[in-house]
Amino acid sequence: MQTYFSSGCIHERGCLHELNASQLRKCRVGRKVALNECLKQTLEDLRPRLLTGIPELGLPQLEPMKIQNLVFRQGDGAVTVESTFMDVTVTGLSKFTTDLIEADPVTNTLKVGLSIPQLKIVGKYTLNGRVFILAINGDGPFNALLNDVKVTGHGNVGVVRSASGTEHLQISGTRIDFAINRVNIKLENLFSGDPILGQTVNHFLNQNSQEILKDIKPEVSRQLGVLVERVMNDALSQLPVDSFLIAN
Repeated sequence: MQTYFSSGCIHERGCLHELNASQLRKCRVGRKVALNECLKQTLEDLRPRLLTGIPELGLPQLEPMKIQNLVFRQGDGAVTVESTFMDVTVTGLSKFTTDLIEADPVTNTLKVGLSIPQLKIVGKYTLNGRVFILAINGDGPFNALLNDVKVTGHGNVGVVRSASGTEHLQISGTRIDFAINRVNIKLENLFSGDPILGQTVNHFLNQNSQEILKDIKPEVSRQLGVLVERVMNDALSQLPVDSFLIAN
């Protein structure tokens, strides 16, 4: 018996503009190197369509990504903050390139590595806490530019059966690691709008961004893992397993 993972649109047919499940190429599981290369190329092929989504396959629009509410608490180390980010919009995700895909059909695990040139994040925030020896408080709009972002994700892939009897893929146990080469963030209305304190704190945050990231990385990674898992499962729940996996 041979099992296959689905791949993307067949290049020669030029079908990205009218993609449907019947046009998915099948990648042979038995040859791991070829499987991973096939899946990697698929993700690259699909990337231009992820900006607007792929309704033919039930895949949602990738950007702008909207996040209603993120609560962040960091109580250890040099950074101790409690903050909430609201009405967050993320753009730039569709510009990713795929560094690696490693699928293991035996252990049902998947590893993906992506590079994103720049992410732009805007929204509202509330914040109280301390960064090193600096007390910080504020609420208002914020914007951030994250440049040269490297993301690696690990997860488990399983099959669940819906009430109607249709089988769908499900991601679980998602773990995210990331590195950001350069961060530029601006929090408006710090210290009730004090311009001098606000400018000083924003400058301090940007100058020490790597040290701050080091402290908050575990919590950010956890939140990203939850978010990515939710988004992936929202997409995969629309696709029957037989669009992805075929045995014969």
